[in-house]
Amino acid sequence: MRRSTARALMAAAALLLLVSSLAVAYMSAVAYGERSEEVETRRMFRDWMAKTKKTYSSIDEEEHRYAVFKENRRRFDKQNAAADAAGVRVHLGLNVFADLTDEELRSLHTGCARVGIEAHHQNLAAADKYSLDWRNIFRRGFPGGRGQAVSR
Repeated sequence: MRRSTARALMAAAALLLLVSSLAVAYMSAVAYGERSEEVETRRMFRDWMAKTKKTYSSIDEEEHRYAVFKENRRRFDKQNAAADAAGVRVHLGLNVFADLTDEELRSLHTGCARVGIEAHHQNLAAADKYSLDWRNIFRRGFPGGRGQAVSR
């Protein structure tokens, strides 16, 4: 009976070793896949920067824009896969706005305050003393009439 117990323990230990080895191999493959995807995304970002002639003021800004780019790419790939599975002919791709967050893109295209851009307005009419402001003419009326169009 001792031999059968010893064999059962050896078999259990071998099985545990096999399962552990397979788990480590799987985790290594997953980690390698994530690393290779990271390398591929970094290469795509560099190519995209060159194609769109984008530059950033600092390494921190570039890393932030890379993180946004990576998230946008992940989201586009997910939506494209769902569209393919549904048989819909739509494809989201990377364009010059691929490094912008949704909020930045929305503010850029809806007329809200632009990110990093200040507007300076100047009253040019006040600068020229010989300029003519048509608003005053219409307010007072045309010369020789009461501000009404008259045909003779």
